[in-house]
Amino acid sequence: MKLLFGQNEYVGGIVGSVLGVTFYGPYSSIGFLDDTGHVRGGAIFNNYNGSNIEVTVYAPNMATRGMIRAVMHYVFVQLGCNRMTARTRRNNKAAHKALPRMGFKYEATLQLYYGPGKNDAAVLYWIDRETALNKWLQRSS
Repeated sequence: MKLLFGQNEYVGGIVGSVLGVTFYGPYSSIGFLDDTGHVRGGAIFNNYNGSNIEVTVYAPNMATRGMIRAVMHYVFVQLGCNRMTARTRRNNKAAHKALPRMGFKYEATLQLYYGPGKNDAAVLYWIDRETALNKWLQRSS
């Protein structure tokens, strides 16, 4: 696994096209490259306010501990955030299973966030600095 930095519009365009969303600046990104050097996923960071940043991740069948550590390092070490927010659709079962395993906690459900249907609700999760550092950045596993 290799990471790609400094190509925000490129990575944001790929992740956005797959997820059917448009990312509006300013935002930063980390691209996830496959063995051939092609971007197969990425993490988009936006709505940074000094204490919190939102993350959107697309990494189909390729999420690794290294990728998660890179995301946590960027948010909590480089930016010095106190928390990170992840938002997903109500029907994204994979995210609802994976986020708590990574240390994220359920925060809220935003009805009608993505549209008029029941599954158009957004579910918010968050992780705090201490949890992220202890779980992802202070072990050599």
